[in-house]
Amino acid sequence: MESLYLTVTLFSIIGGLGATILRLPPLIGFLGAGFAVSAVGVTEIPFIDVLAELGVTVLLFSIGLKLNPRDIAEPRVIGTAAGHAVTNTALFAVVFGVLGLLPLAALAGMDARGLIYVGIAASFSSTVFVMTQLDDQNRGDSVVGRTAVGVLVLQDIMAVGVLVVSSGQVPSPWALALPLLLVLRPLVARMPDRMFRTELLVLTGVGIAVGAYSLFELANVSGSLGALIAGIMLSGHPVSDRFSDALVSVRELLLVAFFIQIGLAGLPDAGGFFIAGVLTVLLVAKAGLFIVFLQRVGMSNRTSALGGLTLANYSEFGLIVISVGVGAGVLAPSWLPIMGVAVAASFIVGSVVMRWEDRILPVLLRWIPEVPEERLMPDERAVVVRHCDALVLGMGRVGEGVYRRLSEDFGKRVYGIEFDEGRIEELRHRGKKIISGDVTDPELWRRIELDCEPQLFVLALPGHREGMALIEAIRRHHPRAVIASTTLTEVDREALLGGGADVAVYLYEGAGEELADRAMAVAAEAAGTDTAPEA
Repeated sequence: MESLYLTVTLFSIIGGLGATILRLPPLIGFLGAGFAVSAVGVTEIPFIDVLAELGVTVLLFSIGLKLNPRDIAEPRVIGTAAGHAVTNTALFAVVFGVLGLLPLAALAGMDARGLIYVGIAASFSSTVFVMTQLDDQNRGDSVVGRTAVGVLVLQDIMAVGVLVVSSGQVPSPWALALPLLLVLRPLVARMPDRMFRTELLVLTGVGIAVGAYSLFELANVSGSLGALIAGIMLSGHPVSDRFSDALVSVRELLLVAFFIQIGLAGLPDAGGFFIAGVLTVLLVAKAGLFIVFLQRVGMSNRTSALGGLTLANYSEFGLIVISVGVGAGVLAPSWLPIMGVAVAASFIVGSVVMRWEDRILPVLLRWIPEVPEERLMPDERAVVVRHCDALVLGMGRVGEGVYRRLSEDFGKRVYGIEFDEGRIEELRHRGKKIISGDVTDPELWRRIELDCEPQLFVLALPGHREGMALIEAIRRHHPRAVIASTTLTEVDREALLGGGADVAVYLYEGAGEELADRAMAVAAEAAGTDTAPEA
């Protein structure tokens, strides 16, 4: 047994290094390692299914930690996920129904039910792959990232429904009460924040994910959904960011088992490779459908194109749906390796597309019609900012204090940026100039048109990582501006200052005024003037 695990480990390392040398994500190398292990005669690895399931469980828990329930309920997410699922299923069923006229063993005798299984399986996008891509591109908090994750979550919920219907397994009556756990989210957000040790964060995070998984499984509901909901419940708590950071390495290690498990399905015959090739070509249609539906719900052509490219891949849940179809006797067993190859090919294609995104996107945008301004979602419309001296990023308690101090006491022309629509309406009612958008979204800065160079950028954000990324972006586009930020710890303060911030003030009561005063002092020194609050 020890030699088996050593063999798998060596294949995984070689595959991961090979993919890295080819400038592809290591996960593609792990998939290749699974196919290679299968090719040398290994068809089963003890406990790999447990490790793979644990990896997906921790991944979904990590997704939940960064997810706001409102992101899932947005019309753009529901409309895109539902519309695409139905249309994609119908399109793929028709295509393979026509291909059934060819002498291919996997398609022989396939009825309408089998075609629907294939269509449903091909409609899902990979949560694992997409999240990896979004992290690599620092796009997780962008409009594209939030929309893609929302669609993925709804797809996962749809997949759970398909599996329940297919298996005939009926959830327990008390399973209806499980969604009520989200009602406890505000209470969880107020729990004491006293966990900082990495090993404790890892142990607790995995324990919560597995506990939620087990609770939902006892109710005959997908345990993966339970792990996701557990993460969502913690998403409003300050510890969520530390959980997310601590679990990264453990999650990535466990997901190696997941990708190897996919490869263990083996390779199909020549006819199976042809069908997998057809599925790979149909990724173009899958991306096109996503683009159409994203535009229909009010996304710009650029956001729609990025969303379509990001979601154009096949999913681990697709493999599960295919396996259910095989078990029910409506699909030939050869469909498992066919879908496994198609999933692997979609990851390779997706990685190459993202790597050449800067060249592909301009060409793609020529073919996508512009969405009229009046049909765009509010956070997709262009914002013209005129005569701006200072931008306050984040309009919570501290941000509002900075805004008030700069505008009322220093006489500066200030704009605030906020993503919470309720908060935006409240601040605008009080006469504040507020831009609707998420400051952590790189696409936001494409929408803002500044007619002059702002003197000051103030980051009133709770998250250290978001601040570092923003400072880098601001320095790149506005090298002479003064950047001030809040900070929670001395370590974060040193990192922010080292990363390009001019001022970093501890987050405490009254920090808004203190932050504004310190920022203006630095701005005055840089300008060679004596700036002081107006009398």
